Amino acid sequence: MDRDRSTAVPPDLIASKEAWHRDQASLPIREKVRILLELQRQDLPLLEKRRPLRAWEKPWPIEP
Repeated sequence: MDRDRSTAVPPDLIASKEAWHRDQASLPIREKVRILLELQRQDLPLLEKRRPLRAWEKPWPIEP
């Protein structure tokens, strides 16, 4: 099946995403964990609104 060229991802967007991923990969582990914890904190309220959290989904009381 041929894809419509008007819906193809522009090459400059692909290049910028690749650069972003390279930058993220080069971060120190401490910064990666900090980002991960922040994203989890942002997700938690969304999950709690939809349904009760399962035991394994409850965050640990940790502050980096």
